[in-house]
Amino acid sequence: MQRRSIVCAAATLAIAAMAPTALAQDFPSRPVKLVIAFPAGGPTDITMRALAEGASKALGQPVIVENKPGAGGTLPAQALQTAPADGYTVAQIPLGVFRLPYTTKLTWDPIKDINYVLNVTGYAFGVVVPADSPIKSWTHFLAWAKANPGQLTYGSTGTMTSPHLTRSRPRRRPACS
Repeated sequence: MQRRSIVCAAATLAIAAMAPTALAQDFPSRPVKLVIAFPAGGPTDITMRALAEGASKALGQPVIVENKPGAGGTLPAQALQTAPADGYTVAQIPLGVFRLPYTTKLTWDPIKDINYVLNVTGYAFGVVVPADSPIKSWTHFLAWAKANPGQLTYGSTGTMTSPHLTRSRPRRRPACS
Protein backbone atom coordinates (compact mmCIF):
# COMPACT_ATOMS: atom_id res chain seq x y z
CA MET A 1 0.00 0.00 0.00
CA GLN A 2 2.87 2.37 0.79
CA ARG A 3 4.38 1.72 -2.68
CA ARG A 4 1.08 2.60 -4.37
CA SER A 5 0.94 5.86 -2.38
CA ILE A 6 4.47 6.71 -3.49
CA VAL A 7 3.58 5.94 -7.11
CA CYS A 8 0.45 8.11 -6.90
CA ALA A 9 2.38 11.01 -5.39
CA ALA A 10 5.15 10.65 -7.97
CA ALA A 11 2.63 10.58 -10.80
CA THR A 12 0.91 13.71 -9.61
CA LEU A 13 4.19 15.58 -9.24
CA ALA A 14 5.50 14.35 -12.58
CA ILE A 15 2.49 15.38 -14.60
CA ALA A 16 2.23 18.70 -12.77
CA ALA A 17 5.87 19.45 -13.55
CA MET A 18 5.46 18.65 -17.24
CA ALA A 19 3.05 21.40 -18.14
CA PRO A 20 3.38 24.55 -16.02
CA THR A 21 1.74 26.70 -18.70
CA ALA A 22 -1.16 24.30 -19.13
CA LEU A 23 -1.66 24.10 -15.35
CA ALA A 24 -2.51 27.78 -15.27
CA GLN A 25 -5.31 26.99 -17.73
CA ASP A 26 -6.98 24.26 -15.63
CA PHE A 27 -4.75 21.42 -16.78
CA PRO A 28 -5.80 18.80 -17.55
CA SER A 29 -9.08 19.40 -19.32
CA ARG A 30 -8.87 16.17 -21.35
CA PRO A 31 -7.19 12.76 -21.16
CA VAL A 32 -3.40 12.52 -20.98
CA LYS A 33 -1.57 9.93 -23.08
CA LEU A 34 1.33 7.98 -21.53
CA VAL A 35 3.50 6.26 -24.15
CA ILE A 36 5.43 3.24 -22.83
CA ALA A 37 8.52 1.86 -24.56
CA PHE A 38 7.79 -1.80 -23.83
CA PRO A 39 5.04 -4.36 -24.55
CA ALA A 40 1.94 -4.71 -22.42
CA GLY A 41 2.23 -7.08 -19.48
CA GLY A 42 5.94 -6.71 -18.72
CA PRO A 43 7.44 -5.21 -15.57
CA THR A 44 7.84 -1.71 -17.02
CA ASP A 45 4.27 -1.73 -18.34
CA ILE A 46 2.89 -2.87 -14.98
CA THR A 47 4.79 -0.14 -13.12
CA MET A 48 3.74 2.55 -15.57
CA ARG A 49 0.09 1.45 -15.51
CA ALA A 50 0.10 1.80 -11.72
CA LEU A 51 1.54 5.29 -12.16
CA ALA A 52 -1.12 6.09 -14.77
CA GLU A 53 -3.90 4.85 -12.50
CA GLY A 54 -2.68 7.02 -9.62
CA ALA A 55 -2.23 10.03 -11.87
CA SER A 56 -5.75 9.58 -13.30
CA LYS A 57 -7.26 9.73 -9.82
CA ALA A 58 -5.15 12.71 -8.79
CA LEU A 59 -5.78 14.67 -11.98
CA GLY A 60 -9.44 13.84 -12.47
CA GLN A 61 -8.75 12.85 -16.08
CA PRO A 62 -7.89 9.48 -17.60
CA VAL A 63 -4.23 8.77 -18.31
CA ILE A 64 -4.39 6.50 -21.33
CA VAL A 65 -1.53 4.05 -21.81
CA GLU A 66 -0.17 3.45 -25.31
CA ASN A 67 2.51 0.79 -25.67
CA LYS A 68 5.08 1.45 -28.41
CA PRO A 69 7.62 -1.37 -28.15
CA GLY A 70 10.46 -1.76 -30.60
CA ALA A 71 13.51 0.14 -31.81
CA GLY A 72 15.32 -0.50 -28.55
CA GLY A 73 12.71 1.41 -26.55
CA THR A 74 13.23 4.68 -28.41
CA LEU A 75 9.81 5.02 -30.09
CA PRO A 76 8.15 7.02 -27.26
CA ALA A 77 10.99 9.57 -27.33
CA GLN A 78 10.53 9.92 -31.06
CA ALA A 79 6.76 10.31 -30.57
CA LEU A 80 7.39 13.22 -28.21
CA GLN A 81 9.14 15.07 -31.03
CA THR A 82 5.92 15.27 -33.04
CA ALA A 83 3.50 15.72 -30.12
CA PRO A 84 2.35 19.19 -29.12
CA ALA A 85 4.29 20.53 -26.13
CA ASP A 86 1.13 20.89 -24.05
CA GLY A 87 1.60 18.21 -21.37
CA TYR A 88 -1.03 15.89 -22.83
CA THR A 89 1.54 13.44 -24.17
CA VAL A 90 4.08 12.05 -21.72
CA ALA A 91 6.39 9.10 -22.20
CA GLN A 92 8.40 6.48 -20.41
CA ILE A 93 11.75 6.10 -22.09
CA PRO A 94 14.78 3.96 -21.28
CA LEU A 95 18.44 4.93 -21.17
CA GLY A 96 18.95 3.80 -24.76
CA VAL A 97 17.54 7.14 -25.88
CA PHE A 98 20.77 8.80 -24.75
CA ARG A 99 22.73 6.62 -27.19
CA LEU A 100 20.68 7.68 -30.20
CA PRO A 101 22.90 10.60 -31.24
CA TYR A 102 25.87 8.21 -31.39
CA THR A 103 24.13 5.51 -33.39
CA THR A 104 21.53 7.27 -35.51
CA LYS A 105 21.15 10.52 -37.43
CA LEU A 106 18.66 12.61 -35.48
CA THR A 107 17.02 15.96 -36.04
CA TRP A 108 16.56 16.37 -32.29
CA ASP A 109 18.67 16.10 -29.14
CA PRO A 110 17.59 13.71 -26.36
CA ILE A 111 19.16 15.97 -23.73
CA LYS A 112 17.87 19.33 -24.95
CA ASP A 113 14.54 18.40 -26.55
CA ILE A 114 13.01 16.22 -23.82
CA ASN A 115 12.20 17.44 -20.32
CA TYR A 116 12.97 14.67 -17.84
CA VAL A 117 10.72 14.98 -14.80
CA LEU A 118 10.71 11.68 -12.92
CA ASN A 119 12.91 8.63 -12.49
CA VAL A 120 10.46 5.83 -11.76
CA THR A 121 12.52 2.64 -11.78
CA GLY A 122 15.97 1.27 -12.32
CA TYR A 123 17.20 -2.05 -13.57
CA ALA A 124 19.74 -4.58 -12.41
CA PHE A 125 21.22 -6.79 -15.09
CA GLY A 126 22.10 -10.38 -14.47
CA VAL A 127 22.47 -13.83 -15.90
CA VAL A 128 20.26 -16.56 -14.47
CA VAL A 129 20.07 -20.32 -14.91
CA PRO A 130 17.71 -22.95 -13.48
CA ALA A 131 18.48 -23.82 -9.85
CA ASP A 132 19.43 -27.41 -10.77
CA SER A 133 21.89 -26.29 -13.46
CA PRO A 134 25.53 -27.32 -13.08
CA ILE A 135 26.45 -23.70 -13.84
CA LYS A 136 26.98 -22.05 -10.46
CA SER A 137 29.10 -19.00 -11.33
CA TRP A 138 30.13 -16.75 -14.20
CA THR A 139 33.34 -18.77 -14.52
CA HIS A 140 31.30 -21.98 -14.95
CA PHE A 141 29.11 -20.22 -17.51
CA LEU A 142 32.09 -19.08 -19.59
CA ALA A 143 33.70 -22.52 -19.41
CA TRP A 144 30.46 -24.16 -20.60
CA ALA A 145 30.08 -21.65 -23.44
CA LYS A 146 33.67 -22.28 -24.61
CA ALA A 147 33.24 -26.08 -24.37
CA ASN A 148 29.94 -25.98 -26.31
CA PRO A 149 30.44 -23.63 -29.28
CA GLY A 150 27.27 -22.68 -31.13
CA GLN A 151 24.95 -23.99 -28.40
CA LEU A 152 24.61 -20.85 -26.31
CA THR A 153 21.63 -18.59 -26.92
CA TYR A 154 20.59 -15.41 -25.15
CA GLY A 155 17.95 -12.75 -25.37
CA SER A 156 18.14 -8.98 -25.06
CA THR A 157 15.71 -6.13 -25.49
CA GLY A 158 17.25 -5.18 -28.82
CA THR A 159 20.32 -3.89 -30.60
CA MET A 160 22.07 -1.03 -28.78
CA THR A 161 19.92 -1.40 -25.64
CA SER A 162 21.58 -1.53 -22.23
CA PRO A 163 21.25 -5.33 -21.85
CA HIS A 164 22.74 -5.75 -25.34
CA LEU A 165 25.68 -3.48 -24.62
CA THR A 166 26.34 -4.50 -21.03
CA ARG A 167 29.83 -5.87 -20.84
CA SER A 168 30.01 -8.47 -18.16
CA ARG A 169 33.14 -9.72 -16.50
CA PRO A 170 33.55 -11.64 -13.28
CA ARG A 171 33.94 -9.41 -10.26
CA ARG A 172 36.01 -10.18 -7.26
CA ARG A 173 33.87 -10.04 -4.18
CA PRO A 174 35.11 -7.63 -1.55
CA ALA A 175 36.52 -9.26 1.54
CA CYS A 176 34.12 -9.14 4.47
CA SER A 177 35.46 -7.43 7.56
